[in-house]
Amino acid sequence: MWKNTLTSKPLWRLLLLLVLLLLAGWQWSGIQQLGQRWQQLPHRHSAAALADFAEFQALRALAAEDGEVQQQLVDELAAAAPTRSVRLHDAGGRLLAEAGTPDGTTLPYVRTLYENDRPVGFLHLELSESALTSAQSHIWQRLQHHLAWLMPLAALLGAAVSLFPLGRRAAAKKQEAGRPPEGSSG
Repeated sequence: MWKNTLTSKPLWRLLLLLVLLLLAGWQWSGIQQLGQRWQQLPHRHSAAALADFAEFQALRALAAEDGEVQQQLVDELAAAAPTRSVRLHDAGGRLLAEAGTPDGTTLPYVRTLYENDRPVGFLHLELSESALTSAQSHIWQRLQHHLAWLMPLAALLGAAVSLFPLGRRAAAKKQEAGRPPEGSSG
């Protein structure tokens, strides 16, 4: 009884369709994660270069414990072309200096500042959107649009292609079973 239930054609087709849908969902999830990283790449690269440049001066300003020096550093960084806002925090997370106007539309870049392998503060940068970031975002939106109909179509075609030969083989077996053996006259 169990053998007939497990080998029934509708169950296998349903399981195959379920597996194909799960694989398509897994791929879609991977594509979404890749897209987020790809869109942030130019932004992260620019912010990392700016943080590399400012790291030594930020460590010096934190060591001086002078609010004017810290504010001057933050003001200079905020005046750089791609920078929207800059904040300098101590190791405890207390805000020491701030410049610019954060708008929250882009992900901030936070660089931990270390001195003798011990965290002494954080440099929080928020960059304005560049032309490259904007172009990548537009390309990603177009890619998502095409994948939104292409992935389900590919899954359905895969299911149809894999199920079509099974149906043909079953029909061929039925025809052979109904045919008289060769060599016998009927």
